[in-house]
Amino acid sequence: MKTTTMLGVALTAVFLAALAPAPASPERLEPCGYQADGPVHLRTGPSASRRSLGVLGPGDRVTVQREAGDWYRISLDARSGSGLRPGTEGWTVKRHLAPRACARPSG
Repeated sequence: MKTTTMLGVALTAVFLAALAPAPASPERLEPCGYQADGPVHLRTGPSASRRSLGVLGPGDRVTVQREAGDWYRISLDARSGSGLRPGTEGWTVKRHLAPRACARPSG
């Protein structure tokens, strides 16, 4: 008797799942720029000996404009955690930036 009841419950669950509306289109993640992965200096040129303009904090969003060796020339997308203004441009070492992923609706 228990087996019959359990089978009935399982079949009911399968039937109800089949009647449920299809989930909305899933979002997919696409690259959409870069972000600092920790405190890193923004410099006037592609060298650690160049003057620091300030510090990018973890999660500060940037746009890469070009590269030179192990360095990226970037501009800030928004005010940095340390107060650097949006649009501030400078150089930072590539290894301190991580690609950002943004959700885009699929379909």
